[in-house]
Amino acid sequence: MTDKTTDDKLDPRSIDIIKEVINMGLGEAADALSQLVNNRVIIKVPDVHIMNIREAKSYIKDEVENLGIYIAQDFTGIIQGKTLLFYTQECGRSLLKTIYGDKKKVQTITETGMSTLNEIGNIIMVSYISAISNFIDGKIKFSIPNVSLEISTRYFENLLDEMEELDKVIVVKNEMRIKSENIQGYLFVLLSFENFMVVVENLQKRALGK
Repeated sequence: MTDKTTDDKLDPRSIDIIKEVINMGLGEAADALSQLVNNRVIIKVPDVHIMNIREAKSYIKDEVENLGIYIAQDFTGIIQGKTLLFYTQECGRSLLKTIYGDKKKVQTITETGMSTLNEIGNIIMVSYISAISNFIDGKIKFSIPNVSLEISTRYFENLLDEMEELDKVIVVKNEMRIKSENIQGYLFVLLSFENFMVVVENLQKRALGK
């Protein structure tokens, strides 16, 4: 797992704990998704990046040509912000194929498919943010997630422009394996600098055993 950070207040131990929390949260998500699809789900996290919101634009532009599907959810409580989960159209269809069964060809994503993706996104995003809140001993409330189709990287850039107050981003590049399908996704956690430092300072206390 690699990391990128533009914040010199993050010591290596805090970064390691962030990675540990990520793995715990996505491990919980994998267990819940395994029950949903009645098949074993494995989620691996090869890359974690911590960056400013302006850097997130160039990051996703370099990663994929067309995002395709985006699921958003707000959270409030001890920390507040927004989570965004992205898949390409191809990965979204592959994900639905594993749920519906290999015999059913998924050529387009219908309203039923969007509802399914919403449920999957909710499981992944809630599991991750809940893992963070558990580590910093606080409660979090979640909004109902919302899924959008056929979005471009340009749409994503414009979306970030509207969230200037959320200037820190934790980017989790993840690989989900279900049956024979490998599905790559991108989880963005957007926080204000103040909320980001609440997380960091609590993690630093954990690192020091306080």
